[in-house]
Amino acid sequence: MGDMGSLFGLPHQAWIKTARRSYLDSLARLIAAIWLVGCVTGAAAAQDGPHVLTGSGAALGTMQSGGTLDDLRLIVSIGGDAVESTYVWAIIGGSELRQRTNNGYWVPWTGDQADLIDNQFAIEGGQIVFKLVDGSIAADNQGITFVVGYRSGGVLKYGTLGVLPKSGDGS
Repeated sequence: MGDMGSLFGLPHQAWIKTARRSYLDSLARLIAAIWLVGCVTGAAAAQDGPHVLTGSGAALGTMQSGGTLDDLRLIVSIGGDAVESTYVWAIIGGSELRQRTNNGYWVPWTGDQADLIDNQFAIEGGQIVFKLVDGSIAADNQGITFVVGYRSGGVLKYGTLGVLPKSGDGS
């Protein structure tokens, strides 16, 4: 029957690493595609809203930054959904994954939905105001995809916002 420590001819650890990389690559491609659609279609600016999130991901627009984002927030309409939890995560430079804690700190993230931290944003008038960042992003200003989401009925609904460095700013 073979060694129980391997799957599909790969050692168990190698299989897990390969599966994780495949998942992260697929997630990055999906978010890049959603972000590109937002760029091409001229999606609404970040301040416009309220936005509606979907289970397949919604493009929430793009914006440019010279390195400082002053109280960047997104307003999302929940449309009658029973929200169980709220999340904010980011892909920095196309490969580094981080998530926002409920205290507003950014920490590394594995890419596994089960590891997402509930930000516990309040729902008021059928809307959630997601706080993304307030301050300098200069060290990370190499293209950031912010993702906001909430879980309702076991489904993760989310949307992406692309932040690009301003040309000529040296950021």
